[in-house]
Amino acid sequence: MPHPPRPHGQVTPALDELNDRIRRLMDQPPSAERTAAYERLLRQWADARQPASFVTAA
Repeated sequence: MPHPPRPHGQVTPALDELNDRIRRLMDQPPSAERTAAYERLLRQWADARQPASFVTAA
């Protein structure tokens, strides 16, 4: 899954790990378990892509 580079070309370790897990999963034969695992990994990938939320005091 492509993603834009972070500052200085760095990619978050979490995204690298999730991308690797997704690639390995896609090498497995199709099954209901693979579909469920893919869905979970995609949610985790989307969450990891979200910028950090900062709360500022008024």
